[in-house]
Parts: sequence; C-alpha cells; structure tokens
Amino acid sequence: MKKLIISTIILSYGCMVNLYAQTNYRPHGSKNTDHSYFKKGTVNFISSSHQDIAWMDSIAACEKFRDEKMITPVLAIMKTNPDYCFRVEDALSLREYLKRHPDRYNDILKYTKEGRLEWGGTYNMPYESMYDGEALIRETYLGRKWLKKILPGCDFTVASNEDVPGRAMQMPQILAKAGIKYLDISRHEAGIYRWYSPDGSNVLMYTPGHYDGSGRDIWDVKTDKKKKEGVINHLNAWDVYFKTNKFKPALPILISSDWLQPMEFSSLMASWNKSAKSEGLPQLKFSSSAASFKGLDAPNARYEKLIGERPNVWLYIHGPTHEHALTDSRMANRTLTAAEKFAAINATIRNDFSNYPEKDFTTAWENAIYPDHGWGGKHGDMTDLTFRNKFENAYTIANDILKKSLTSITQSIGFNKKGRAIVVFNPLSWERSDKVEVSVNVYGQDTLSYKIIDAASGIEVPSQLVKAKPANGSDEVITLAFVASKVPSLGYKSYYLQPYINGLNKNGVPLAPTNASAINATANINVYENKFYKVEFADGGLKSVFDKDLQTELLEPKKLLGGEIFQLESIGNGAGEFNDVQPVTMNGFEKVSQYKPKWNCVEYGPVRKTWELTQQTKFATIHQTVTLYDDLKQIDFKAEILGFSGERYREYRMAFPLKQTQSKVAYEVPMGVVEVGKSEIKGAAGFSYGVQDYSTECSKVHPREVQDWFNASKNNTSVTISSSVAVFDWIDATDSTNINTVLQPILLSSRKSCHSEGNYYLQTGNHSFQFSLTSNQGDWQNSVHSGKQQNQPLQPVVLNVDQLRPGLPLNFSFAGVTGDNLVISTIKKSEDENNIIMRLVDMRGKTVDAKINWFGKINSVSSTNIIEEDDTPVKAHEGIQLKIKPYSIETIRIK
Repeated sequence: MKKLIISTIILSYGCMVNLYAQTNYRPHGSKNTDHSYFKKGTVNFISSSHQDIAWMDSIAACEKFRDEKMITPVLAIMKTNPDYCFRVEDALSLREYLKRHPDRYNDILKYTKEGRLEWGGTYNMPYESMYDGEALIRETYLGRKWLKKILPGCDFTVASNEDVPGRAMQMPQILAKAGIKYLDISRHEAGIYRWYSPDGSNVLMYTPGHYDGSGRDIWDVKTDKKKKEGVINHLNAWDVYFKTNKFKPALPILISSDWLQPMEFSSLMASWNKSAKSEGLPQLKFSSSAASFKGLDAPNARYEKLIGERPNVWLYIHGPTHEHALTDSRMANRTLTAAEKFAAINATIRNDFSNYPEKDFTTAWENAIYPDHGWGGKHGDMTDLTFRNKFENAYTIANDILKKSLTSITQSIGFNKKGRAIVVFNPLSWERSDKVEVSVNVYGQDTLSYKIIDAASGIEVPSQLVKAKPANGSDEVITLAFVASKVPSLGYKSYYLQPYINGLNKNGVPLAPTNASAINATANINVYENKFYKVEFADGGLKSVFDKDLQTELLEPKKLLGGEIFQLESIGNGAGEFNDVQPVTMNGFEKVSQYKPKWNCVEYGPVRKTWELTQQTKFATIHQTVTLYDDLKQIDFKAEILGFSGERYREYRMAFPLKQTQSKVAYEVPMGVVEVGKSEIKGAAGFSYGVQDYSTECSKVHPREVQDWFNASKNNTSVTISSSVAVFDWIDATDSTNINTVLQPILLSSRKSCHSEGNYYLQTGNHSFQFSLTSNQGDWQNSVHSGKQQNQPLQPVVLNVDQLRPGLPLNFSFAGVTGDNLVISTIKKSEDENNIIMRLVDMRGKTVDAKINWFGKINSVSSTNIIEEDDTPVKAHEGIQLKIKPYSIETIRIK
C-alpha cells in the first residue's frame, strides 16, 4: 500500500471541509504544520484487523488466524494492560471464536462490558445492494440482536464495512432502526459524515480514506520516533477540518490492515504522554469506535451530509462473475420471506406456534447472508463454492418450510366438492393476476386431460398443456399453464381440477379441452398480435414491440434487436484498486442476429404463445424463448447460455433497445428505488489512497446492482424489465454515440480475482435467465408491483379433497395494506414470544395513513424497531392504523 495523505480543503459554504490524500501528510495546497486545536484533546487509536471471511487464505485458515493471531492475543493483552482496546469488525467472528473456545466466554463478556473489546453490530460485511432488504435486516438480527443476547449487559452501536466501495441507499435506516448509531467505512473521501436514508434516518460515519493506509505510517515503521512523526502528521492534516466543523479535539486514527496482528504501542504511548503537555500535544490512548464517535460530538458540531445510493464499483465480483451463486441467493432470499409469511399464517390459523420452525429459519438466514465481500482471493475457488453452497442450503430449507406451510394451510380450507383441487397462494401484499404452472401426478391413471375450474364461480379457466415438469418426486406428470386472476393479497384462490370426459355439447358438437394446442403455419409468420401487443420477429430477436394501449412503439433496434443476446470483451477483476467500474470493449464482439437464426413456434394455446430459437455461437449455444399471454400484458424472455467454454474475459448481455432518449432510468434496490441522476450521493466518492481517487460522479457510475426490476420512461411511456440477474446497464455498450436508452441485463462475465494467487471466474457450462417486459403509462411508480412478481411467483398446491368440509373460504386474504406505495416485506413470528411481527416499507416516497389488515385475533398492536425492541402502542380498531412517512421502513408487533 502507498502511504496515505489526507489533505484539507475548506468548502465555500464555510462549515464543511473535504479531506484529500496526496503524497504526504500536508493539507492540499499548503504547508500546514499546525496542530494546536488538538493541544488539550486526545488521539484515539482504534486498533483493529480487517477480516474478510476468506481472502488472505482459505476460510479455515482465516478462521484459524482470527483465533490464534487476533482474538486470543487481544485477550492476553487486555489481561495485562487495562487501557488496551480492540475492535472486531463483525459478530460472525465472535460466533466462530466461541465455537473454538467456549472457555473464554467469561473473559470476552468482562472485557466487552468494560468497553474495551468491541464487536461490530452486523453479522458480517457484505456488498449491501447485493442482498434484498430483509436479508440486510437479518444482518442486524444476527448481529446486534444476537450479540445483546449472548453478551448481556453490553450494547453494540457501531457497524463496520471498511472494504466495500459502495453503500445501499436504505442501509442507514436499517442500521439506525436496529439501534446502531455509528458506521465505520473506508474507500471514501476521508471525513466524518452523517449519512442519511431518504426517510431522514441517519448514522454518524467515519472514514479515514482507506483502512489500510490510514495508520500505516504509524504501525508499519520501526522506531517510536517515526511513529510519533506519523501521529503528528495526522494531527496536522485534520486540524483545520476539526476546527472548522467544531468537533471536539478527539482525533480517531484507525490502526488496521488485512490480517494485522494486535499491537500494544507501549513505549510510544509512555514516551508520548510523558512529554505531551510540555510539547503542546494531546494525550494518546486506545479507544473503541463507539467511544471515539462519542468523543467527537459537541453541541455545535457540523457534520457533512450524505444522502442516497453510492453505486458499488465492485459489482462484477458477485453477480456477473458468480451467476449460479447469485441466482441461488435471490431464490433463497425470496423463498425465505415467502416461507416466513405462510409459516406465521399457518401458526396463527392453528393458534399454535409450537411447530413454527424458528431454528430452521435462523439456520437458513445464517446461510443466506453468510457470503460477505470476500469472493475469490487465495484459494478463492474453495471460498466461492462454499458461498454458493450456503445459498443453496438456505433455499432448500426455505423451500421445504414453504411447501409444508402451504400444504398445512390447505387442510383448513372448506371445499364444497370432492376430487382434486388446486390452491394458488400469493406471497405478495397486493391482489394480482399472474401466470401459474402446475404439475399433476397422473401415474397409472386413464384420464390425462383436465379442465381447471374456478372453485368459487364454477367457471372454467383456460388452461394449456406445456412441457411437463417433475413434481413431488414423480416425473409421470402433466403440467398445465393458466392465468390465476385476482389472487388476494397474501392469500390464496382455489380451483378444481376436473377430468375431461369426451362427449358432445347440446348442439352435437364434440367437446374439446381448453388446453388443446394447435400450431399451424400461421403461427410461424413474423408478426404476432394479441390485445396488448403487436410483435414483429426478426432473425435473432424482436424488431418491434407495439403497445396497443399506448399506441406506441417501444423498441428502436439499431445495432441490436429486442431481447437479443450479444457478447463483448470484458477484461478486468471482480474487485480491486480501480477507481471506476472496468468497462467492456468491442474486441471480439458477437451478436446472435449475425447468424440469422429463425424463430419457431413451440406453443400456441389459449393461455400463451411461445417462440424459440437456438444458435451456436463462438463460445456457447444460445437458446431463447419469447412468450406472450392472451390475458396478461407482459412478454416473457427466457435465455440459456449452454455449454459455455469458459473463454476468459468475455461478457454476455441481453439488449432491450428502446425508442427513448434521455430516459428517466430507475431500478429497485433493497427496500427502495434509485432514480439515476437523482438518488445517488452528490458528486464523487473522492480520494481513498495512493492513486485511488473515485473521481467519477456517483450519478454517472454504471452498470448498477439491481434487485427485481429496472425501468426506463419518457413521454408518459414506461418500460419495465423484471430481472433474474444482479447487474444491469442502460448505456449502449456497443455504440458510445447511441443516444437511445438500451436496457441491458448483464448475464455472465468471465473475469478474474484481483488477488495475486486468486482464481478465475470462468463459469463454464450452462446458465439460465428469465425476464419479463411490461409497459404502461407514467414512469417507474406504476411498475413497483409488476416488477416484483416474476421473482415472487404464485405458489400452486395440488391436493385431494376426500370429503366435504367446513373451513376457510375458497378465496381468502390473510393480510394486506391500503396504498399501492406500500409493500409488506415480511410477516414472521416474533423473536422472543409467540406474537406476529409485520414489516412494511414505502417504495414511492408518499406519506400515507395506512390501514393494515390481519386475519388473526388482535389483542394489541405496537410499533417496534427493526430488531423488535422498544414498543410503542398503535391504534387497532377495525384494522391496524399506522402513519407511514415517505420511504420509511416500519415494523409492528401484533399480540
């Protein structure tokens, strides 16, 4: 690491000062050597050691290091030196250590109570916008909440995420509402900031510029004389900043690096403090992060304000270079929240929480958020595989709980007919009409043709035989596709599965099942039209998508067609010491349309029509399908990259070239929406160390991390892509002169770890992706619901009704909320007793007097914080009433 210099520039406003690093510890443009502001203050050494789960070595080796070279030596120092303090960055390190050394618990509790041993308030240190909102919230459940239980009488008010050059917009709110007041970061312009979420929640944040460079001139030099010079350089560099912003003269200096072993600085502190008063120097001491933050604050202190998303410039390390793992992660997170909701509902129906799988949920969440920011690294192939396995384990547990809960709920529904029934469950908090595929076991049966009947109305619902998908351990199944209309919010809708019996109608015309398919010559012409869209196919993609409601053409294909897959050169690393996202180039550019593959109709029934193409390209076979629905305004795109050779430094994208220029581009982030050019922190992230200067304005950083959807709108026309990938772009990667918006999910990149001994992220083999295009008037605000539905599909359950029975209605909503700006992110059993926790978030920035519906008995309702502490009563008469502020995340307890 190059030595870090922090320089100081006083902003014109007069109260804010920005710090920059140059080549020595002198303020930018001056020879400042004055540190008189600190004369009667303190210098607080925050001793730490930066620890990825695994980066410097394998997971096992890094865990061993944290034991033998970090925590155990720290405990030894604390035993003999009552002034020594040390900060451990996260709660996971304590979990690991106590498993290895349960006998050291009393020492850990003692030193933590004394405020000398500090544990970060989050489970670990992830890429924040990689995970969805509930996953980020579990960072605090498995962090601060767990820590307070395991170490009673202690509190944990500081979170640390030193290494990641990116911040999620809603993370300050999540931390603040979990009781975490402070945040340590780096790779950001040195300073002390208040970082706000859009709702006004905030945390006090300190960054030294770069964690490694911040104290290297102190701990990485041999003599006390040199160490003293380093401390004085820090004082000089920060003097004007502290004086201008009226902080108390208590300078924090982070002593940290990757795998840094604890240092005592005994002789330096003794000699420094002995002569400090006579030399006009502050006292030198060890401090925790929390004490250091408290030591800064003064009644008239001025903190620079940050608000919004800081786009992550390391986003290639997780999504595009670890497609299988991130797909598993998304499935795990979405399935876990669905499973929580219906497990809590099932327990409420039965008025019995004894079978609520609380331990299984805890295990699943521990797995779902275990992967931190340390993908790759030394032995990174082992680390990456472990991370993927953790996601897969989380999904397996969640899916098992979800299936069991849904099956149990169906036993409480009152059916008025015997036979087979289908119950379709909606895990989202609004009524929706959406596609369903259901597989029916027909082993040994003579009737293989079925009608689907709406159980409440008795009306047949159009259905269609599609490619069979195994279910419940059997591959002797038929799979039917249909559209379930108006499925209630967080509820279900019932259908009967009626065997089709050949016969004639009253006019003597032969009856036929509605799922009959008829593919004829007209199905393979280049134009298809339903009541929503007129689509024109071209060789390799779509030439036109005309929205009939809007009377607007959506696409403008210049170099790329709609839904077309293309690949470019993508030289770079997942993460590293670069200042901006490493761009792709046109070297070796290839697109599917250059081979002129033809579309072939493979489904043409009363529910949906599907076309497919297959094309061998340089490094993989591309298989794509496009599906339109008779009763849904959406177009589904599925893409497979089959047999990818693992060619190094290649990137695959899909293109949606829109007939829009200067679009308003928006996309979903954890519990929020970012509008490009509006919702990011202002300016650039600034100087970090050495030659690392994040000089690109945050609003201009691209591509971006995304959750379930991204959107572009212009002139009252809005196009939304529901996406299965973690990263997208909107600037044409193939033509810098193209002023049109080209929405591009990034499918796959074969890059390399930036560790000198790290692995390649080649991802050979098969990869599958899915997207849905929807369009409407307005902008992204009309797309929040439709954008999320693809990744939270309706859940069908097939059951045999052996006898008529009373019970719940055939169609029913268990919970809901007024206001289309609100989303219920989870419903779960409360952590410490048998009550219900419900969490809501405003996605659109509206103040609303929400009415929340809950089907269960309500004795009382209280508002609580994110980790279920500090209850305040809430009105609960004819529904739960709660005022929700713009962009707010609110948690309530229903007793």
